[in-house]
Amino acid sequence: MAHDGSAGVSPDGWLPDRVSIGALTKSFPPQLVDRAIAQTEAHEERRRLLPARLVMYFVLALWLFRGPNCGYGRVMTKLVDGLYHRRRAEIFLATGRLDRQVEAGVDRGRARTWQQPNISSLSRARAKLGPDPVRHLFEQVAGPVAAPEAEGVWVCGLRVVSMDGSTSDAPDTDDNRAVFGGPGNDKRDGAFPQVRWVVAAESGTGALVEATIGAYTTGEQTLARDLLPAFTAEMLVLADRNFLSHTLARDTLATGAHILWRASASFTLRPVQVLPDGTYLAQLRPARKADGPPITVRVIEYTVHSTPIDPDTGEPDPTTEEHSEVFALVTDLLDVDAYPALDLARAYPMRWECETVIKHHKSMGPGQPVLRSKDPEGVAQEMWALFAVYQALAQLIDTGVDVTGLPPAAISFPAALAAATDTVGAFSPR
Repeated sequence: MAHDGSAGVSPDGWLPDRVSIGALTKSFPPQLVDRAIAQTEAHEERRRLLPARLVMYFVLALWLFRGPNCGYGRVMTKLVDGLYHRRRAEIFLATGRLDRQVEAGVDRGRARTWQQPNISSLSRARAKLGPDPVRHLFEQVAGPVAAPEAEGVWVCGLRVVSMDGSTSDAPDTDDNRAVFGGPGNDKRDGAFPQVRWVVAAESGTGALVEATIGAYTTGEQTLARDLLPAFTAEMLVLADRNFLSHTLARDTLATGAHILWRASASFTLRPVQVLPDGTYLAQLRPARKADGPPITVRVIEYTVHSTPIDPDTGEPDPTTEEHSEVFALVTDLLDVDAYPALDLARAYPMRWECETVIKHHKSMGPGQPVLRSKDPEGVAQEMWALFAVYQALAQLIDTGVDVTGLPPAAISFPAALAAATDTVGAFSPR
């Protein structure tokens, strides 16, 4: 980003150099933000009222402040208010009077002030920034965060990562409907167009290993292929029955990662060999010869038995034992000694933590379930910002794990979100 030295404020620099997003600046330091902007060629040639760095922080802050009283102007005010009041206090302590010039804006040197932009300027600045720098920023912070000894993350020496997907409502505009589509029937469209998204999240911490977005009409299996470059040989990837297919399993295994995916009741898995632990080998067969050879997998079938508590005695009642439907898990981990069936069966419920990740994503927009943007580029920008801010919160929680020694699941996500929001203000990152 180009710098105009004449506009500087000694010693802190020009206002956009001082704006941060509080605790989340640890994940998004100015250097990282500037690099994401430069590598996507979104920087400006001269200093403006809304330079790219400030707009990037503004886009991220939109996910910290949601609801009916958090429009563009209010969010930008939250970013600069800390600096505004600090400057007024400095002048008052130095002179014993309130400087009326500071009332009009934030001092940026040489008797000039940075004025609060109007809403239309903020909208144009978002459009000019586009989604690519925000996506690049997310990609710089994405990845697992748990230490090798972290609880609830590892099974049989493998880092557990879960895939799952969901949808988010977008404003009902012709452009959004044309690009994303949405639910409906033969009589009418649904209330909102929807953007579909799929994430791979580290179990235990909820950290995003990778994420992707697409149209409502794009299937989760198709979108899941965007996640594959993030998988490594140390990972055990969990997925529900919507993901199992020969080609997706083939491509996931080609990354070196291992799979533990549920098969639907209609999925044909003919036993080829029964193993000593009662599991059996089967083959995932391709739909076409061009898709490659069959894949030998191990199938683990089990039911979950539970004994409800008698409300009168407070003790388990063995006469009312309940059992679940049959689960059929498919894995490439064929060694029954190195990868016991019971350990893998116990690992599969960790996939449900990915549903918790999705719940946390949706909880970041209380009072405003619909995205803000009326155009597809803005929707994409918002979604990448959501992923980036969520990842920063996961890193913040992991820092808490290191400090307290608690397992990741014991640290409240809403509390982390509230703590991050409370620290937002304008100050020098230096």
